[in-house]
Amino acid sequence: MLGITPKTLIPCEYMPKRLQWLMFLRVIFTTVLLGSTIIVQFKDSESLIALPVLVLYGLVAAVYILTFIYIIVFKRLGPNLRFAYVQIGLDTLFVTFLIYVTGSIASVFSFLYLVVIIYASIFLYKKGSLIMATLCSMQYGIMIDLEYYGVLKPFYTVASPSLQGYEESYVLYKIIMTMLACFLVAFLSSSLAQQTLKTEKELKAKQKDLEQLEAINASIVHSMDSGLLTLNAANVITTFNRAAEVITGFSREEVLGNRLSSIFPVVVEDLALSNVLSKKRPYRYDVEFKKKDGTVGYLGFSMCSLKEPDGKPIGKLLIFQDLTAFRNLEEHVKRVDKLAAIGEMAAGIAHEIKNPLASMSGSIQLLKEEINVTPVVRKLMDIVLREADRLNALANDFLLFARPSSDKIEPVELSSAIGDTLELFQKNGICRNRISVVQDLAPDVWTEMAPKHTHQILWNLLLNAAEAIDGTGTIKVSLKTVEDMVRVAVKDNGCGMSQEALSKIFDPFFTTKVHGTGLGLSIVYRLLESYDGRLDVQSRQGQGSTFTLYLKRIDPPSLLS
Repeated sequence: MLGITPKTLIPCEYMPKRLQWLMFLRVIFTTVLLGSTIIVQFKDSESLIALPVLVLYGLVAAVYILTFIYIIVFKRLGPNLRFAYVQIGLDTLFVTFLIYVTGSIASVFSFLYLVVIIYASIFLYKKGSLIMATLCSMQYGIMIDLEYYGVLKPFYTVASPSLQGYEESYVLYKIIMTMLACFLVAFLSSSLAQQTLKTEKELKAKQKDLEQLEAINASIVHSMDSGLLTLNAANVITTFNRAAEVITGFSREEVLGNRLSSIFPVVVEDLALSNVLSKKRPYRYDVEFKKKDGTVGYLGFSMCSLKEPDGKPIGKLLIFQDLTAFRNLEEHVKRVDKLAAIGEMAAGIAHEIKNPLASMSGSIQLLKEEINVTPVVRKLMDIVLREADRLNALANDFLLFARPSSDKIEPVELSSAIGDTLELFQKNGICRNRISVVQDLAPDVWTEMAPKHTHQILWNLLLNAAEAIDGTGTIKVSLKTVEDMVRVAVKDNGCGMSQEALSKIFDPFFTTKVHGTGLGLSIVYRLLESYDGRLDVQSRQGQGSTFTLYLKRIDPPSLLS
């Protein structure tokens, strides 16, 4: 700023405020101190225009005028070190003049030198305080010497003897003690000021380190893929990271300050309040939970206690992950293994049924044509043939479930294939005049599949949706792309299913319908599995169901060639 070394420089963030306080306090101090002195002098002189009172008036006015000038200079120059030296230097002159007019060596205002030196050390530190101590000592010594030797005439504003009435040793003693006091206060106050500055710098550095550490910690916490929350000693949520918001569907503002049971099942809060957390290792637990939108999922979490360095508990830490996808995958693997085992058995049974069934059906056909039978016998033969055809269809379903046929796989444009199937379905008796079908099909979406399997998968899903609707209703079919996958969703507003039914709907022969075989969804699942696809279902009783199938997406044939 002025070529001053950093050690003597007032920190820029402190200087403006300190200079402003100095100017303000100078006015207050002058008003109170000299105002009270004026009152005392007025009682002695009993006149408002007596010379001592007029001098004090002038001192007060001078302080006000100087302060006004200081303010103007401060606004133009800003926090300037030289400006601080000028202000405090003028203050020493002001104190010297005040001591002179209030009794010189007998003045009660000599202590003001020490006040000036103290705040000089606060602003200017060691160098500045020593300079001001030197100025005060020189001014006081010169003033007393000049008055003692008669060069300076005394200004008596109070009743006091002339300096010539004092012993020379006493005058010398007074000067030396004042000078020693000035330098002693300068050393002590500057040391304290330097120590304060050092402490402030260390504190600021530690505060900056702490802020950086807190920022890094907050960044780590909010960047975690796992949900994280903390509870204080009152078991109220105090931290809730971004992953926790995504997993639960609740925002930070909605949960901070609330109990744990406001977002998780009561069993989680009961566990947090129990003494199981006294174990050294974090406690692991899995629980079913409900998101803000009502979606049911699975949560895996670990919980541990937060403690101060002395071991005093201050709260709890909860880290959790959404295990819904993992649970679904686990269920998918179990279901695949189960269906594979059942499929092998079903294939053998189907072959064993089809062979004698074909013989029985052929024999009845021959008997019906070769011999004359009564109408009753002919009717019975027709029943046998019809039931044989039904058994044959059931056996074919068995075989399709057990070993999906390896028909020729070719590119399929799904919006056209789905549109054709929907057109046939709307003409079917189960749909016509009862169910409206809504389509939302993205164009030019391709996959690889046997065309008849495309029809069969979608038909079974549409049939299942239609049978779930009692009376009139709506089925919505949507086709979209999700990254490198194709997503086809069939949503109905039917009766929905319970959680128990959802866990069994892909099991062979499980059905909630009076006349169903329980193979339709099992066949769909097996067909999709043969194409590395996936079938998910979401359903709630009274709110309908949504079956979502995922297939591998391919480029259009023109691009493939």
